[in-house]
Amino acid sequence: MSRLLIVSAFALTTSLSATADPLLEMMRSLSKDGPVYSYEMTYSDSDFTAKGTIDPSQPEGQRIQVTDPDPSEWSDDFRDGLKEMDAETDGDIWCADFAEMVPDNAALLDESTDQAVYSFTPIPEADADKDEHKLMKKLDASVTLDKSDGSVLAFNMRLPEPYKPAFVAKINAFEMNASCARAPDGRTFVESFNFAIEGSAMMQNFSESVSREITQLLDPVG
Repeated sequence: MSRLLIVSAFALTTSLSATADPLLEMMRSLSKDGPVYSYEMTYSDSDFTAKGTIDPSQPEGQRIQVTDPDPSEWSDDFRDGLKEMDAETDGDIWCADFAEMVPDNAALLDESTDQAVYSFTPIPEADADKDEHKLMKKLDASVTLDKSDGSVLAFNMRLPEPYKPAFVAKINAFEMNASCARAPDGRTFVESFNFAIEGSAMMQNFSESVSREITQLLDPVG
């Protein structure tokens, strides 16, 4: 066999091995197109818990209606966070977004009759900064897929050991977990999202945890 044929055969084999998993290809081919839903959500952090209704079709400043607690109980931090969350609300609650963080070399970790779990080092999001790129290289991630259509059913990332992004900073723990449920149109949405981080910076310890749960999808609004 000539050297050219050997090189060509190797290149073809490498290309096929990188895209050979049909379930990962199904995941990447899923569309997010469909109706935009309003929904009810419960939000909680280490200091506060709130419930409300979110309507992405409303103008900025009117998309989130908090039903509990009463405004008289809101902290300044919650008011600031609510304003930021309202501005960012666009109806994109779809688990298909996680596909962008799954590399072609994700390894099959476990599977059952109807689900498959892959493990990998996550790909940074397109808008990630330099520090986020460094952190992502240190994380272990997994994604659970529905074997019937490639839909994302769960996604998680965790830091397996402490990480020092700078001389005066250290991240002791980092974990993000998302579980997905089916919308009436068949797409999977982020039903629950939990994030926690602990560490220290400038000789000060910090700890933060946030949880968001969509308790009910309401009627389409767009």
